[in-house]
Amino acid sequence: MRFKTSTIDVEVKKAKIGNKLLVREPKIVHRTEDGTLVEQVRVVEDKIYVWKGKPVACETKFIDPETEKQIPSSEVIEILKHYKYRMLAANGEIVDKEELYDYEVQEDGSEELCAPFESTKTIEIPDENWIPSTSMDSFLITNIYEIYGATKEDKRKLFEEAEQRLAKDLVGLTTFSFGGYKQYYAFVCPVIMEGKFVWLLKLTNTELEYRHLEDIPAKMKVPIKERPKLKTLPPVQALIAASKQRKK
Repeated sequence: MRFKTSTIDVEVKKAKIGNKLLVREPKIVHRTEDGTLVEQVRVVEDKIYVWKGKPVACETKFIDPETEKQIPSSEVIEILKHYKYRMLAANGEIVDKEELYDYEVQEDGSEELCAPFESTKTIEIPDENWIPSTSMDSFLITNIYEIYGATKEDKRKLFEEAEQRLAKDLVGLTTFSFGGYKQYYAFVCPVIMEGKFVWLLKLTNTELEYRHLEDIPAKMKVPIKERPKLKTLPPVQALIAASKQRKK
């Protein structure tokens, strides 16, 4: 993967950031009153069998392996241990994913042919996409990855870029996708701590929704700046504009 700004173009590696649990979560086991260990399992609540697009009836006998006597189906629990997905056409035929065409359903119910996003290979941030770090406050970060240099020279360039952006308290903004139909805003942030540095790739597709904002009492004279609401993802330019507007 490459990381490009107006001043550097370097080869980088990406790894999901680790975490340290600050509050220990207790390990819980379940037992009945007499001490019998109980575990949670996935069971089949409802199912159907299909043949050529039509539901078919099924008769299954359950036999006690010790007595070889039949057991009523109402007393049997079906535990789901392994499963997989199949693409089933309206006529009941199983279709290979490679043979499918994807359509996006519009608000009026019509369908438009579409294609998935390609996996991001280059994180590119032009000068106009560097915004105040406080711009991240309005979003719920869902994934964080560390970005680090592949060579000694790349690491030097990354550090110089980190110093430049940290001095102005800026983070880069772009979009990122792992492929498929999901795309994220990506905040690219330099971090320096304990005499070391790294770049972070912070992904989000969720804006914070405040539901309990209170009216400010009239006697309090506080300058109020409304936060513009974002409605689309992408384009990135909408967030860039909103961030610059909050900065004024």
